[in-house]
Amino acid sequence: MISIIFSILALINSIYLTSLKLLQKNVCLVGSSCQNVINSDYGMLFGLPLSVYGILFFSVITYISFQRFYNKQESLGFELILLSLGSIFSLYLMIIQFFIIKSFCIFCSVSAGITLILWILCFLEYKRHNLSFSLQTLSPSRYILIGSGILFFILISLITYAKVITTNYDISFLTKHAAVSTIKNFSITELNNLAGVEYTKTRIQQQSILEQSFINYIARYDANLLGISLDQYYRAFVQNDLDVTNKAVRKTIIQTKSDPRLFEQYLSSVRDIDQSQFRNRYQQLQNTVLTRYDATFLLDKNFKTLLKNNNGSPQTGPSNAPLKIVIFSDFLCSHCARFHAELEYLINQHPNLFHVTYRNFPLRGQISDVLAKISICSAKQNQFQAFADAIYANQKEVTIDTINTYLPPDLNNNQLLECVQNRATSQVLFNDVSEVKRLNIQSTPAVFLNGYIANINIIKAELTKITGIPVQPAHNHHHGHGDHNH
Repeated sequence: MISIIFSILALINSIYLTSLKLLQKNVCLVGSSCQNVINSDYGMLFGLPLSVYGILFFSVITYISFQRFYNKQESLGFELILLSLGSIFSLYLMIIQFFIIKSFCIFCSVSAGITLILWILCFLEYKRHNLSFSLQTLSPSRYILIGSGILFFILISLITYAKVITTNYDISFLTKHAAVSTIKNFSITELNNLAGVEYTKTRIQQQSILEQSFINYIARYDANLLGISLDQYYRAFVQNDLDVTNKAVRKTIIQTKSDPRLFEQYLSSVRDIDQSQFRNRYQQLQNTVLTRYDATFLLDKNFKTLLKNNNGSPQTGPSNAPLKIVIFSDFLCSHCARFHAELEYLINQHPNLFHVTYRNFPLRGQISDVLAKISICSAKQNQFQAFADAIYANQKEVTIDTINTYLPPDLNNNQLLECVQNRATSQVLFNDVSEVKRLNIQSTPAVFLNGYIANINIIKAELTKITGIPVQPAHNHHHGHGDHNH
C-alpha cells in the first residue's frame, strides 16, 4: 500500500513538472530554481520534457504496485529492475542538477527521492520473500506484462500523437533562453544572478518608481476632490501646518474654488512648518492618504541578498543585535572612510544594536591586498577598529613603505607577520573577492543591512525605528582623508 501511495505522489509530481514546462511559469510552488533545471539543455529528451517520461514511468510503477497489492500479482523482480534503472537515471539527473546546472529544483529532487524510496521498499519486499535472482523471479507475470504493455502502448501513442501535432503545426518546447552563445546558454534567472547586486539595485529603483507613482495617483485623486493640483496639495499639507484629515481644513480649501489667489491667501494665514520637518511630514502625508483610501502596494519588495563565505572576517558587536551590517570596502577608498566614520559614530551611541562584519574589496592592487590581510589579522588581536581608524585617517600618506607607521601600538608584530603570511588569511581574502565577483559588486563601500542593500541613511532610519529617537547629526567626527571615487 505504501508503494502505491508513493508512486501516485511521484506521478502527480511528474504531471506538475510537465505543466511547469508547458505553461512556462516563472516560479515553482516551493523554491525559485525549477525553471533553471527544467529549461536547461538537459531538461529535454528526444524533443520532449523529461517529466513526460516520468509520467510514463510512474504510471507503469503505479499499475504494478496496484496489481501486487490488490490482485496478488507478484512481479517483484520485474518491478525491482524497473526501479533500479529509474534510480540510476535519477542519480544521473541529480548529478547534472547540482554539478553542471548548479541549481536546485525541489520537485525534480522529490521525483528522484521517491524513486529511491520505491526501490528500497521493493528490495525489502523482495528479500522478505526470500527470492533469488533468476530469470524466473525477474520476469513479470502474464497479467503484469499484458497490463503494463497496454498502459505503455497507450502512453506512447499519446506522446507520439503530441509529437505529430507539434511537427505539423510547427510547435516546439522552448528552453526559454534569455541569451545564447557557443560557450553557454543563459536563462533569465541565470542572467539575473550574473548581474548580481547591480540588477537588485535596478529592481529596487524600478519598484520605488512604481510605488511612488501609485501613491501620487492616490494623492492626486484626493487633491482633485479638493479642487487643487498635486503640487498645491503637497505644499498645503507638507509645508504648512494643515491636517489633510481635518474636515474644516478640507472644506476651506474646497471653498477657494481652484482660485490660486484665494488658495495662496489661505496658506498665508496658516503657520509654516520648519523645513527640517518637510521629509517627515511628506512621509506622514503619504501614509495618511494611503490609509484614507485603504490603499496597499502589493508588489513584492523583498530584495534580500544571500551573503556567503564570511568565515574569518572581522566582526564586532553582539551576534543577536537587531542591525546586522556587512560591508565590502577598500581601505584607500574615501567613501569607505566617510562611511566608516559615520557608522562608528552610530555604533558608539548604540553599541548593543549593531553587529558588523567587515569584508574586503581590494581595488588598488598589492597595497589594498596587504591592508586587507593586516585588517583580518588585526581583528584576531582585537585591534581591527584601531587599525581601520588609523588607515582611514591617513589615506593620502599610506603606502607599502609607510604601512608600519600606522599600525596600532598594541599589535604584536611577530604574530601579525605570521598571520599575514598564513594561507588561512589568504583564503579569507579570497572568499571576500569571490563573493564580490559572485554578487557583481561594482563600487565601494557595498553595504548590506540584514541582507538588504543599504547606505548610511537607511541604517539611520532603521536605527530610529528601533530607538524611537531621530539620529542627531554628528559634528567633526569624520576622519581626514583625500577624495577617491569608485
